[in-house]
Amino acid sequence: MTKALAIDESKYRVRVNSISPGNIWTPYWEKIANGYKNPEAVVQEAESYQLMGRFGTPEEVALGILFLAADATFCTGLNLLLTGGAEVGFGIKSPMGPDSSPIDLGNLKDSSRN
Repeated sequence: MTKALAIDESKYRVRVNSISPGNIWTPYWEKIANGYKNPEAVVQEAESYQLMGRFGTPEEVALGILFLAADATFCTGLNLLLTGGAEVGFGIKSPMGPDSSPIDLGNLKDSSRN
């Protein structure tokens, strides 16, 4: 859709770009983690899927938006991936975690919670 709109709107000198955030630490993620018996293990597992070994922040997403709006004046049809490297193949990939073995999330779920 971004590329199609970029093509269509370029004749009006309108740039069309998009942002695709990955795991960004928000209250929603905290709620997800708290639905498991071991929230810290869930967070550690999720962090391990980014090459950078951590969640992104809302501020980092804002910086990406600011970049596209202010500095990327020759960019159109671009989808800026803000994922900490998660798109470089699925699976645990962070060399920064204390334990690189996967966690069985099925055993972490607290069945007494909705």
